[in-house]
Amino acid sequence: MPEEFLLSGALTVELMEAVFAKGALFRLTVKGSSMNPFIRDGDIITISPVSRSPASLGKPAACLFPVNKKLLVHRLVARKGRHYLIKGDNTSGPDCLIDKEHIIGCVTSIERENKTTLFGLGPERLIIAFLSRNGLLPLLFSLWRSIPKSLRKIIKCAISL
Repeated sequence: MPEEFLLSGALTVELMEAVFAKGALFRLTVKGSSMNPFIRDGDIITISPVSRSPASLGKPAACLFPVNKKLLVHRLVARKGRHYLIKGDNTSGPDCLIDKEHIIGCVTSIERENKTTLFGLGPERLIIAFLSRNGLLPLLFSLWRSIPKSLRKIIKCAISL
């Protein structure tokens, strides 16, 4: 098993920007559960620079907090002028308003168990942002988990048609 190599938020952003400058996309393995169930711990995400995938409502985005230089990938759930309200899909409250200039890139692909999933990145992202912003997403997750697995599989198949 390869050794894990961790970078600080600021160093990761520098590396990300260097990769973007070469015209490439940035891939990284997610650590944490704040974006469950759409982005999970261990998923590999692809981040595109905002020049290729502009920040917009509902998109998961890589943001650098200017005060503590922490890098977070959370969803853009509301917009107020040049600022976006960001929030993890699995968190109870919003993080904060972040200036558009601190958004490094947007998630354009999620790889889980060697399969690419785009659910949460398409038009449904607007509904997810609305539910998240209004504190309804945790309630929906609880309801989803109460449905038997066999029925959840049928629902997932129907949604993907």
